[in-house]
Amino acid sequence: MVEESNDFFSISNFDGRAVHDEILKVTNDFDEAYCIGTGGYGSVYKAELQPNNITVAVKKIHSSSSERLVDHTGFLNEVRALTNIRHRNIVKLFGYCSHVRHSFLIYEYLEKGSLKSILASDVISKELDWLKRVNIVRAVANGLAYMHHDCSPPITHTDISGANILLDSDYEAHISDFGTAKLLKLDSSNWTAVAGTYSASFGVVALEVIMGKHPGGDLITSLPTLSADYL
Repeated sequence: MVEESNDFFSISNFDGRAVHDEILKVTNDFDEAYCIGTGGYGSVYKAELQPNNITVAVKKIHSSSSERLVDHTGFLNEVRALTNIRHRNIVKLFGYCSHVRHSFLIYEYLEKGSLKSILASDVISKELDWLKRVNIVRAVANGLAYMHHDCSPPITHTDISGANILLDSDYEAHISDFGTAKLLKLDSSNWTAVAGTYSASFGVVALEVIMGKHPGGDLITSLPTLSADYL
């Protein structure tokens, strides 16, 4: 369970305080030179931890511009969602640090980056043959099915997109960015409605992988909304 406090720290299988200091050191206090991506509520940095040369991805949560304090909403959502998840197609959370002035999460580093960036490159996207594309869609479906049916309570991601699908060196897909995730009660009256919406998001990603580009608004609006039971 994650406690909503202003100052807590946890690192799995590491000396937490030492890793905290090491991350600040190897990223030069989160210098832009180490930034590999920016999202809605955080920026991601590549960090090589010594002495074992472990490469991790560190998401530093954006601070409030008015008070210079961290908004913990997305941070806590992600920690709650990922703390107990163990699935090959969902990004692994190694640890997290929260403080009144800054917070960050530590993940496995996935070499190929986001599906969105790969599809946007005419050169790199050629590496995605038909078998790789089918496997990407299958992997995302497997990850979502696990979240919806094998987690208690079920987890809905709410923002499935190419930007939040990361690929490893073997082009295996991993769902990431759980800042807007929701943990649902099984008896919730909203379960059916929200599940259909999120399955539609999966459908868009599947079409994007097959077509090599976003399918466009006209095609999306013409498609029926599917229930999560189809996953």
